[in-house]
Amino acid sequence: MPAANALTYLQLQDAVLGRRFPAASQRDNAKRWIATAYQDVWSAADWTFKRVSRATLAMTSGDSTPTMPTDFGDAIELYDDAAVPMMRLAQDEFEYRYGDIILASQTGLPEAYTVVDRQIHVAPLPTTTTFRLSYMRRLAHREIDDSVAAGFFDEDSDYPLWDDHHSVLIPRATAMGLKEINAPTGDQAQEEFERQLSRMKEDYTTLRPQRQWGALYWDA
Repeated sequence: MPAANALTYLQLQDAVLGRRFPAASQRDNAKRWIATAYQDVWSAADWTFKRVSRATLAMTSGDSTPTMPTDFGDAIELYDDAAVPMMRLAQDEFEYRYGDIILASQTGLPEAYTVVDRQIHVAPLPTTTTFRLSYMRRLAHREIDDSVAAGFFDEDSDYPLWDDHHSVLIPRATAMGLKEINAPTGDQAQEEFERQLSRMKEDYTTLRPQRQWGALYWDA
């Protein structure tokens, strides 16, 4: 279940509509503004909630394409059943090295993989086992049962993927609505969005290490 301070999709719509826009005629527009605001927030930083660490990835014997998480965006690391990272190759290199092995249905412990259109391909073909996948999420949200679903909200009971800071979507969506009707207060709403986004970044962004020989450096 969502936290007590979570804002559902319906609550976000109502907050954006407020007294500025008649709900009967502007709700569809409010949904569009919220969708854009959600995408703006999603792409604003390297958020910690966009990263998934060592999720279970089931492999089926003889199948080079495991069933992917619905929110999979791109792989960070794929580990075999001995927790050894597998080698990632570009698609053309993967095809050059392993195309014949896959066509011949040659099985073994997978040692390399590539990613094509959000689908992982491994080689050699695996026997049934469980691997671990660390990955970047594509845009996703949470549903009422707290499960993660890819894409934008599609039910009134859905809510943002992240904890807290749900209200950051309201001033951004409101600013877009006010701009469409040429209201002079749109800039104020945008400024409030920037303030809330700044506070959110303090909670949900991390410094990423830059590894060099014998030392560990951090981005500023």
